[in-house]
Amino acid sequence: MRLIDQLTNHPLLEERPVKDIFEPMGFEVYLDVVYEPDPDEQPEESERYLADIEAYIDVLPFAPPEGFAELGRWSNEDAEIVMLAVKPTTPLAEALMAPAPEAADAS
Repeated sequence: MRLIDQLTNHPLLEERPVKDIFEPMGFEVYLDVVYEPDPDEQPEESERYLADIEAYIDVLPFAPPEGFAELGRWSNEDAEIVMLAVKPTTPLAEALMAPAPEAADAS
């Protein structure tokens, strides 16, 4: 796990605009947002979505620009599916993208 993954798993991530969180840490941000399938207009897609939301989101096409690393995908309360990728532009951002050190065994 990278240090940045701990941040993307934090429940408060949805409380602020993603760019406001990542850009001050030295990341260029790339977002792709699509709407959840509408049950009236896309009944089959909506059924697949509701059957397994995570699996549905995981297979959506997402092609961030070269140099960007995907950080996460999630749905929000606005019926949007957000796909996030970042590109480190500072030493701090590069350090956050590095694998987290293994915790020392306390025994």
